[in-house]
Amino acid sequence: VIPPPIIRIESYTEDSISFSLKMNTNIKVSGYVVNIYWTFDTHRQEKRTLTVEGEKSVQKVANLTAHTPYEISAWAKTELGDSPLSFVHIVTGGTRPASPSLKARAINQTAVECNWTGPRNVVYGIFYATSFLELYRSPHNATTTSHNITVIVQRDEQYLFLV
Repeated sequence: VIPPPIIRIESYTEDSISFSLKMNTNIKVSGYVVNIYWTFDTHRQEKRTLTVEGEKSVQKVANLTAHTPYEISAWAKTELGDSPLSFVHIVTGGTRPASPSLKARAINQTAVECNWTGPRNVVYGIFYATSFLELYRSPHNATTTSHNITVIVQRDEQYLFLV
């Protein structure tokens, strides 16, 4: 039986998490697949996937949000197949930033200008869809470090926006 990997949180700050991966087995490990999940809004869960080569590893994931719960899951790729999943939960340090205040304005039938307030020197995600279900499941999205963006939409549709 292939055991699950051991995920150990080594350190964390308000915008990063360092963790180690290892296996307690004699089975040859070629690497790991790691998923990091977080929900910044009740409508949107995000995921970042890392592929890690080697048997033992220390990884640092940066560009995270302060005071946000993260779930890290990992499985090992071994000579006998994939291991079961391991999970660990952590909340980054610091104070969670205030939610931005978004204003969206149609420029024409296919372009919408979005402006918002919020801290500088961070990455913003802009999500938009024609329904709450689509906004949750598979929204259109863009990222920017600015406080505005113009997105192209389909004509004759109403859209919901989230930043």
